[in-house]
Amino acid sequence: MQGSARPLAWLVSALFTVNVGCGQIQLPVTFALQGENTITLEVPFFPPGNNVFSSSLLGGADATVSIDLNPFELFSPQGLVALIAIDQIRMAGTPIDLFGLNTGTICIYDDVENPGGGIAYLRPLRREGDFTLAFNTLISVTDPVLLGLFPDPLPFAAEVDTTVPITLSDLFGLIAGSGSGGIELSQELTSTLPDMPILGGSIVTADLTLATVEEFPSDPLLDECEAFIAGL
Repeated sequence: MQGSARPLAWLVSALFTVNVGCGQIQLPVTFALQGENTITLEVPFFPPGNNVFSSSLLGGADATVSIDLNPFELFSPQGLVALIAIDQIRMAGTPIDLFGLNTGTICIYDDVENPGGGIAYLRPLRREGDFTLAFNTLISVTDPVLLGLFPDPLPFAAEVDTTVPITLSDLFGLIAGSGSGGIELSQELTSTLPDMPILGGSIVTADLTLATVEEFPSDPLLDECEAFIAGL
């Protein structure tokens, strides 16, 4: 009991301290893909058995989390309320061969005209938190030939709706500015492409696990996508 009482005392003390004259605190949070993450494209007009294409993903997202600092909400059934604004999404996928047409690196990035975000209810005393997040992204290929056929990015909008484990230490680390708090979101996201040549009605499925980290991941594929997006 003493092990859990001490973090609780620290957290309540911190909430009372920062709550003076302020109803909430805004925190920058970085999420990175963890483990095996994939995105698949199922094209209904291609022959069955040869119509599913898969790519491995890496990258992450930057967000701003605004947490209600009322310490009494720690003990409420709802928990602390956290509003989440998605500031930037940068993901890169390995190339896909579409019957001889290579996609090049696949770039997934936030739709700046329709930013994503959502809400979380944090209940560390019950070791859980409810997250509802909308990810509004665009998908682009980088190979010049295929880019000439599909110059416009493909829309991929999906929603995370999940309950995940959250401890007092996780929440304290988040408020203290430590990215290693250990909050992890894992879910399969699915969206259907709108009417368009060849790919209209295709099903896009992303199997993702995002966890809070201290620094955004780095990789040559991400660098390639960053340069590609900057040139749009």
